[in-house]
Amino acid sequence: MAPVNVLYLIRTWALGGSHTIMLLLMRHLPKEQFHLIPVVYDSHSGGDEKFVEAAEREAFQVAPVRIPWKTRFAWGKARDCVEDLVQRYNAALIHTHDPHSNVLIGIGRRRWRCACVASAYGWWERLFPLRIHAHIWAERNLALPQFDRVITVSENMKRKILRGPTAPERIRVIPTGLDPQRLQPRHSREEVRRVFAIPESATVVGTVSRIYVEKGHTYLLQATAQLLPRHPELYVLIVGEGPLRPALEKEATSLGIADHVRFTGFYDDVPGALRAMDIFALPSILDEGFPTVVLEAQTMGLPVVASDTGGTAETMDVPKTGLLVPPKDAAALADALSDLVSDSSRRRTMGEAAQAWVRSAFTLEQMIAKVCETYEEAISEYSRRT
Repeated sequence: MAPVNVLYLIRTWALGGSHTIMLLLMRHLPKEQFHLIPVVYDSHSGGDEKFVEAAEREAFQVAPVRIPWKTRFAWGKARDCVEDLVQRYNAALIHTHDPHSNVLIGIGRRRWRCACVASAYGWWERLFPLRIHAHIWAERNLALPQFDRVITVSENMKRKILRGPTAPERIRVIPTGLDPQRLQPRHSREEVRRVFAIPESATVVGTVSRIYVEKGHTYLLQATAQLLPRHPELYVLIVGEGPLRPALEKEATSLGIADHVRFTGFYDDVPGALRAMDIFALPSILDEGFPTVVLEAQTMGLPVVASDTGGTAETMDVPKTGLLVPPKDAAALADALSDLVSDSSRRRTMGEAAQAWVRSAFTLEQMIAKVCETYEEAISEYSRRT
């Protein structure tokens, strides 16, 4: 039996956790069952082509057609394009992987002559800007209820979806599984530290994310300013790129900590960067859906200190493998980090527990099996209706 064709729709602003999950599925879903066809947008963000580059580095073929979206007035043309793609590829399923695609496909869902699955990874719980609040409202109340199945990554996110009219029996919570082969560092701890001029004797607190306001880097810098008088051996490694980097570099200088902070920019050996750290921090100020990077850090044997936002607590075995602090609280972040900076034995114990816990709770095999089951359910449900 030939594999069924599945369109993967993704609009990209910046590479993040949703792309990690999408690439995992592209690598590991059984090719004898599903032929995945990634489709990106023709937009002004530039992020779409970044994803294409990431996919092509792994020899994945992205559909040559781009969904038009350089203005909101492209709604009709974008939907026409999707309909053409469904027919061209004889798609049995559309799987959307971002809020924009969820709304584009969910509202007016009857147009698509195939099953539809949406992934809802995370929503920010804030009122402003109003356009984000309005988009989340539309996604929750108008779009997601129309899908045959909705995949999300945490129980926290499932509760948010259920504030709208999506039927509970259509929601599947599928935590991200980790691919051990993708977490093999290409550079040693010593090599990474040497590249970024970090002394071997330093205790390194690190974070990995795009540098956007919601990731809360400013609070990590403020916490570092509080910690350095007590822990002069402390260094901070900030891995990632984004529009706030120049402002954060200026802030580090104004706080008098620039000599102890390293910005790597884009770095293509994230496992190597994690290996160079002693503690992982995630100071996010807005809700995380299910931050994969926290799982990756624990897999590399790092204790974690993270803001208690969204589904983050579900990525750790608190307090055995990580600690939670209130978001936007630099003092609380500094106190939690200080306890670990000053206690290498506790760091080692937590790191060992983290590795064991992630290996048992978040396997790639579990994730892939649940996604396959969800696809089959969605296709069967659509077939029953037609």
